[in-house]
This record gives sequence, C-alpha cells and structure tokens, in this order.
Amino acid sequence: MAANSTKQFITWDLNPKVVGMILENNKDLCVERIKSYFGPFESRVMRKDTYFKKYGKLQPGYTGSFFEKYSINSDRSIFDGNDVSAAISLSITGESFWVTSLLNEKIDLGSISKFDYEHCISKVDNEFFDQQDLIDVYKHLVKLNGISSVTASKLLASKRPNLFPIFDNSVSSLFKRPNGVSWQKKCSDLDYLDWCKSWQHVMGDAKVRTLLTQISQESKSSCQPLRVLDVIFWLEGDCRKRRKSGNECELLKLTM
Repeated sequence: MAANSTKQFITWDLNPKVVGMILENNKDLCVERIKSYFGPFESRVMRKDTYFKKYGKLQPGYTGSFFEKYSINSDRSIFDGNDVSAAISLSITGESFWVTSLLNEKIDLGSISKFDYEHCISKVDNEFFDQQDLIDVYKHLVKLNGISSVTASKLLASKRPNLFPIFDNSVSSLFKRPNGVSWQKKCSDLDYLDWCKSWQHVMGDAKVRTLLTQISQESKSSCQPLRVLDVIFWLEGDCRKRRKSGNECELLKLTM
C-alpha cells in the first residue's frame, strides 16, 4: 500500500512512485504553494499572535523564503554566519552557545566542498551518504550542544541545497519508512543520513525531476529542485496543523 490513515490524515511511503504521483496529481496546488512561499514578505514589527488578533489573518510572507538569500552568500568550504542565518530563517532558534561553537569548530567540509552549489543529490554515488568523512561531519555537528538532527540538516542544506534534504518534524511526519515506521520516530543516530538516501532515490527518478522543473517554471521559482520538494511538503505539514485548529486549507491528494 502507498499510504495509510492515521486519524484523519495520510502518511505516505517515501519512494519515487508516490512522490511522483503526488506532484502529478496536485501540480496546480504545488505551483500555488511555491508562489505563496516565495511571495511578498511583510517585515515583523509585532508578535505573530498579536498580529492575528489585530488583523484577523496571518502576516504575509514566510521567513524561510530568505533561506537562499543567506545560503548563496556563504563560504562554500566552511560553516559561517550566512549558514547560521539561513538555518534560523527556517524557524530554529539561534542560541549563542551553538552558534559560537559551530563557528569555533571550523568543521572540515572537504567531503562536500568539491561540489558546485547546485549539485544534485541524484548525481552523487549511491555510497555517498555512507562515506566516513560525511558521517564524521554530521556527528561533529550533532555533538555540539544545541544542534539537533533538524538543525544539522538545515546547516548542511545551506551549504548545498540540492544535495542535502531538510529533516524537520513537519515533513518527516508525512512519510513512513519501508518498514512502516514513521520518519518522525528515531531509529538510529544516523537517521538523517538514511533520510538523505531515501530522497536520493526519489530525486533519481526522471518523472519527479521533470515535474519539479515544470513546477519551478510555472511558479517562476529559482530555488533548487530539492528545496521545491521541501517547501511543498513543509506547507503540507503546516496545512495539517492549521486544519487541526479549525482553519481550512487544501491538502495534497494521492490517487494511485
């Protein structure tokens, strides 16, 4: 089976066939989501709940739309302040203890610095996410106080946004592993690298890549294809949260 129902929502198998069908069946909605995410942004001058009480609606714009603006300017070979800012734009807290530790460590990124900024996850060897140098980088990140697997994924995505998928609760809650266990449930210390391998398989599919190109063209988005997927599914997770609160929004549909 491609999906199962948990209460009122659906969790999907994380594979090329399912992701391709979701993109194909919901192409217009996907285009709309990308346009919305990267649309006009209103500077924050009050708290989110204060704005809602005053105007009765959410404030325009997503902070994550600034991710690329920071990421593209970062040093390709080391983590720097632009990577920190890019990660923070994706709704994490930039506590001084992990920010200063990250910059102080000067983590060796030799295993990825050889790749262009746009290098696609589908173009690396199948063993790429199993190589010890990359495992060491990931372990180095998550050993620092305050850097979780989620924060580590956002920092790595800032370095190469078409090579490293973002791993967060909104997106991981939508998918299940081949054994049926949710990606939200921790199974090992290297869950994130296994997550990368699953998305490598998805992005290796010609149909998925073609659909992502079409969605990017129609939405006039210049972000990397892997980021297009992340935004589409992050907004799906956000939509499910809002529906639980009684706010209507259109969900992605899968018809096999």
